[in-house]
Amino acid sequence: MNNLSNMAVKLAGIVQVLAITLLAACTATGTATPLTVCHASGDLANPYEELTVNSAELNEHIQHPNDISPVPINGCPVNPLEIVDGRITICHAASSETEPYNEITISVNGLNGHGTHEGDIIPVPQEGCPASPQVISEDKITICHATSSKKNPYNEITVSVNGLNGHNKHAGDIIPVPEGGCPATSQ
Repeated sequence: MNNLSNMAVKLAGIVQVLAITLLAACTATGTATPLTVCHASGDLANPYEELTVNSAELNEHIQHPNDISPVPINGCPVNPLEIVDGRITICHAASSETEPYNEITISVNGLNGHGTHEGDIIPVPQEGCPASPQVISEDKITICHATSSKKNPYNEITVSVNGLNGHNKHAGDIIPVPEGGCPATSQ
């Protein structure tokens, strides 16, 4: 990592410590600040439950290794996430036409601000970040869903960008839909 990256990581850590200290101080003075978190449920069909907690309860959820705080702008993930040492890998939307996403690993506590970045994909799809810019509208993206049919190999569908409703794990799905629409033959 270069010096700028090291400084950014240290600054993010300091901000988290200050935020936790502030929340603890609010709790100690009797002020309960509500915050919404994604609580890991342990259920593969519904891996996260969106909960609103106060400052004291937040301190407890920060200790849960798979909870995400705060809830990302697109809502809680609909697929289980691979969280390692409190960190998750995402696709950060960049402003480059040739490299529209940067694959980065961030803390699940606060998501280093990426929970509110429009266009970020949380978590990174199984095949990696898209090589072309995605057209995202109202936190939704249009994809080509592989059908296994020779006559109609793809259905063009629109899904949530948050977890892509599991389509990022479907073999053959094309994310995002190509400029000319879904292909008429299997790829």
